[in-house]
Amino acid sequence: MNTKQRTILLATVLVLFAVVSRIMSVEQNIWNFASIGAISLFSGAIFKNKANAYVLPLIAYLVTDIYIEITKGNGFYDASQFFVYGAMLVTVFFGTKMKSAKWYNVVGFSVLSSVSFYLISNFGVWFAGFFPSKYVMYPTTITGLIDCMVAGIPFYKNTFASDLIFSGILFGGYAAYAKASKQSKVLASA
Repeated sequence: MNTKQRTILLATVLVLFAVVSRIMSVEQNIWNFASIGAISLFSGAIFKNKANAYVLPLIAYLVTDIYIEITKGNGFYDASQFFVYGAMLVTVFFGTKMKSAKWYNVVGFSVLSSVSFYLISNFGVWFAGFFPSKYVMYPTTITGLIDCMVAGIPFYKNTFASDLIFSGILFGGYAAYAKASKQSKVLASA
């Protein structure tokens, strides 16, 4: 298998993993416990073609939003959705800035990613009040913004936990694969 084929396979597996975990999160009412944030960080860190890194989480989000629209009727909701997609792109950007996948970098960037997702997406929920729809939940006041941020804390806990867990799995698995493939090359040449 050549490099291009391995990259396509990895991207496909990552998108499927993100879609399945997000759908399971929604179906089990464990909101925001999904691999998509970790996959966004991981793709930004490992894909050489950064355009692919940015497109990957958008595809995963779009596929799951279509599923949620079909099954629940609210996959596409209001202006805040643009902030959610934007927050994923910010996470990919953070991944592009990760110089090495040392454990402390993975933990630090995972925390940074989950905090930024929380702030950006919740700001978007509040900001959507400027564009009336049936989903508007908070008044467009400072008190409304504070209420929105406070109400997002339970969702943030799941985002935080899933970003750390799935980042550990992805970066750890990738490191193990890289180490094993280097060893197999050494053994093959012996």
